[in-house]
Amino acid sequence: MANHGLIIGINQYQRLKPLKCAKQDAVEMARYCRDEINFEEVFLFTDESDPITAPNGSQQETKPTYTNLMAFLHDFFESQRLETGDNFWFFFSGHGLRHQGQDYLVPSEGHPTLIEQTTISLNYVTQRLRRCGADNIILFLDACRNENDFSNKSVGWQKQQGVITIASCSPTEESYEIPELQQGSFTYSLLEALRIQGENNCATVERLCNRLRERIPEINRQHNKPPQTLHSIVEPHYKNHLILLPKQAKTPDIELLRVEALELEVEGKLEEARQLMRRVLALDTTRPKYWQDYDRINLKLAQQPVPPSPKTEPTNRESAKTITETPKPASPPEIELKSAKGIDYRKLRDLLKQQQWKQADEETANVMLQAANRTEDGWLPEEDIDNFPCEDLRTIDQLWVKYSGGRFGFSVQAKIYRELGGTRQYNERVWNAFGDRVGWRVNKSWIFYSDVTFDLKAPEGHLPIEGIGWEDVVWGWGWDDGLVGGLFSRVEICKTITETPKPAAQPEIELKSAKGIDYRNLEDLLKQQQWKQADEETANVMLQAANRTEDRWLREEDIDNFPCEDLRTIDQLWVKYSGGRFGFSVQAKIYRELGGTRQYNERVWNAFGDRVGWRVNFSWIYYSDVTFDIKAPQGHLPGIDTSLGGERDGIEGDFMDDMDLFEYWLERKKRWEEWKGGGESLLSRRDL
Repeated sequence: MANHGLIIGINQYQRLKPLKCAKQDAVEMARYCRDEINFEEVFLFTDESDPITAPNGSQQETKPTYTNLMAFLHDFFESQRLETGDNFWFFFSGHGLRHQGQDYLVPSEGHPTLIEQTTISLNYVTQRLRRCGADNIILFLDACRNENDFSNKSVGWQKQQGVITIASCSPTEESYEIPELQQGSFTYSLLEALRIQGENNCATVERLCNRLRERIPEINRQHNKPPQTLHSIVEPHYKNHLILLPKQAKTPDIELLRVEALELEVEGKLEEARQLMRRVLALDTTRPKYWQDYDRINLKLAQQPVPPSPKTEPTNRESAKTITETPKPASPPEIELKSAKGIDYRKLRDLLKQQQWKQADEETANVMLQAANRTEDGWLPEEDIDNFPCEDLRTIDQLWVKYSGGRFGFSVQAKIYRELGGTRQYNERVWNAFGDRVGWRVNKSWIFYSDVTFDLKAPEGHLPIEGIGWEDVVWGWGWDDGLVGGLFSRVEICKTITETPKPAAQPEIELKSAKGIDYRNLEDLLKQQQWKQADEETANVMLQAANRTEDRWLREEDIDNFPCEDLRTIDQLWVKYSGGRFGFSVQAKIYRELGGTRQYNERVWNAFGDRVGWRVNFSWIYYSDVTFDIKAPQGHLPGIDTSLGGERDGIEGDFMDDMDLFEYWLERKKRWEEWKGGGESLLSRRDL
């Protein structure tokens, strides 16, 4: 697994304002890659960089002109140079702009009005980089300069398929140089983050981005610069766990990468799963289970049917014509128009099938009001969104996704919102970036409903709108921003809830215990959906299993050594009788999705509290406010009574386990205010 890099920094522009720190940004980045993390190759293009040897043996100039950069991209990426498992880093510090929906990087002689003739499309850059053979392309872009004169200087929010894009600022912001540091705040923060050692290192894409989101605004504040917030697009999403710095990777990082590989295997994406497992093995070859996973995936790939070979058909006595039969595209599966409220979705289906987008948008609002029994009121309060029937939400969304070819739908919007860092909690920066991305905000102003584009050419995620609650006013006036977060949260919840589980079809759980604990009372309480009593019983049996009944709380060493058999039994009972809504493993999955690791991170922990309903309006709730109902947010239970914290400030234990398939860390490290006499507990074992 090798790393290679192309690094560009431009101070001197012929037709644009010069920059002061872009060249130094590139020089420092190249020095770090060459000297500190030992890249195989680093190609540096600055105003004064040395020539490099081209593939034909000639010397190529590296002044960052249009001709030199285009020649390099053509010559060096004409054939495959790297291997699967390698990383290619592309770093650009200079001017950039957005033109007709495309991102462009500006070489030293770029012309502000001859954009297509004198600048380089980011699409073209990534197309060439993909040819190198590396399966991971990482773009670091500091090109949204406040010094340039372009009307739209935002670069880095155009999704590049299969590419990780880390841009210096959000689409509505600008990036800044810090003369006192002789660098831009983005590059200064980036190098600072990459150099962090130990438990807080930024070895993975996710941790690096989280660190930069906190550090760049801090640097700007210290030097009296306007706000600037990192913007990242990770495509596909599982590459958030990609390890950028192998020497700093810890076992949990490798395990998360393995989890992603196994999830891809379950989804049938075997080639991608194999690539990830290769990366896992490149990091650690000592674990037999890694080799077992890799061999199993390879075997599945080998067993896949071989595509039919081309047929040859003689055309005359001298030659034969090769004919490849074009397979007929599979027709999309019919969507079953399910409704928990007896709603008839045939009209919505027909409108979408005919691509009558505006009428379909209006019909979406009508059926959603019907499903929530709000037709007379004409609007949906937040509690109705929280309890919106999953069957109906899935039906509406699936219809939009199917007939738009995947461009429109609540799930499409929710995915974009999550990629931008959105949670249920309102965040103005994220919300504005979301509006820009889906076309609901233009030139920093929210559009009117009359300006909505009812056409398949609209930006991805542009529709539906009316069903979310749009009034014919400027977006944002009278709009409850928490509502959209609630809707997208509901979309995610409904993804995990399929049909209401039928007890008769559920497998029996063997009530195993390494300590001889009787779990029948817990099972009976959960079966009867007596959630509060079950929560209290969970605390009791956990204390018994740890021999801490008299003390009534668990120490860190008790949690570290908590018997795996008992932890699995408790978790499986909660998951089974809640239909997959509650349980330690459910909480752990949510925590990991939010970027949680064993290391405490206040932002992640707060987002986790918001997601599972333990934090409301920025305040952690009391135990008396816990919702003991199946309608509670996913992961809400087991609640705080299972925390078993004995001190007012909480204990700092961990729950870990050895589950063979999905190993993750769940850590809780925030005091729960006065719950049950105080304290919070850590539930973070990998056995769930």
